[in-house]
Amino acid sequence: MNIRFAQETDLDSIQKVIETAFSDEENKVIMNLVAELAKETTIPSIKSLIAEKDNQVIGYVSYSPIFLKSDSTISGYILAPLAVSPEHQKQGVGSNLINSGIDMLTKDGVSVLVVYGDPEYYGRFGLKEEVGRSFMPPYPLEYPFGWLGMTLKDTAIPDTPIKFECVAALSKPDMW
Repeated sequence: MNIRFAQETDLDSIQKVIETAFSDEENKVIMNLVAELAKETTIPSIKSLIAEKDNQVIGYVSYSPIFLKSDSTISGYILAPLAVSPEHQKQGVGSNLINSGIDMLTKDGVSVLVVYGDPEYYGRFGLKEEVGRSFMPPYPLEYPFGWLGMTLKDTAIPDTPIKFECVAALSKPDMW
């Protein structure tokens, strides 16, 4: 398996992975999100990775910057979405994409990574509810127990929660 940065030419293959990895009601929303993330330009930049096997895209993850409203010394990213084609699930593809992303963000000097997902799955990578509570997403969460975070360097967790904004593609209430 090879992990590399996603390129514009990978979008159709990424969309196929998402279409098969999610239910019919979810995949259209996520395919739309991925198309928007691919077009959006931000500073710092959105970073998307793909997993390939035999020159075929089998997994995808995107990391988008978050913009903290009251603390400019902390830089953060949100992991969303993560997708692995069904025939390659439970083979470490998602884990490799997440670990590669954590390594990349750590090397880039990012302070915090947040995710909205299954605590059991993401907890394996060190993402915790206690850290997530320190960073308030832009919209109320349908499942607050799924809001997790981790520090990537010696970053002090704020005493009071900090509100943040997301890139445009994630700044929609239905994403939360």
